[in-house]
Amino acid sequence: MRRAAAVTAVAVLLLAGCQDDGDEPSATPTGTSTPTPTSTGPTDDDGTEAPGTTEATGTGDDATGTGTDGTTDDDPDPTQTSDEALPPWTDDPQEQAPVASDEPQEITDVRTGLHADFDRVVLDLTGDEPVLGWFVGPVDEGVEDPTGFVLDVEGETFLQLGVRGIDWTTESPQRYDGDPVAGAGTEVLTEVVFGGLFEGQQQVVLGLREEADYRIFSLSDPARIVVDVRHP
Repeated sequence: MRRAAAVTAVAVLLLAGCQDDGDEPSATPTGTSTPTPTSTGPTDDDGTEAPGTTEATGTGDDATGTGTDGTTDDDPDPTQTSDEALPPWTDDPQEQAPVASDEPQEITDVRTGLHADFDRVVLDLTGDEPVLGWFVGPVDEGVEDPTGFVLDVEGETFLQLGVRGIDWTTESPQRYDGDPVAGAGTEVLTEVVFGGLFEGQQQVVLGLREEADYRIFSLSDPARIVVDVRHP
């Protein structure tokens, strides 16, 4: 009886030691569901860089428009919402009249970007709301207005954009200096070259590797004019 009692006592002590030294079982994490993004209405972001895109900009470290290449990632792509909110693709000339305004508006910078189905050119403007108008259409070559000289623009075909409503009689320190901007990493766009500023209209020529449909529209906060060139 004494031997059985001793064996029982030792077993109890060993069991107690195992319970003291063992770790508490860890809680097993439960799975959580990831929220599914919902589509929103069109935004005012111009999307010169979206996920998986490459961008070249028309500025260096400042915002004066030096024509050097750089990158930025602060412009989501509005076409991630709905193409129905944007103008249709076309190869016909397009035109929009300037909006009457007491405040003159200037082009301050030029940016280019590559997207999944198109190349994008953004003209940054002063102010929050775009008041400048435009006309744009395909041309066989870029001829400077008003000199008639052929502009040196890389490309096989061209889109000519006239931005209308600029106060061309007054010098502005905010006005883009006109340096060409390469379409680095873009598929169709080769180069953006400024022509003449004459009678309130700034000439801008987009060099293309081949003919392509395009669309043009403006964005607010801040004010911008956007030209998309569709990939073949």
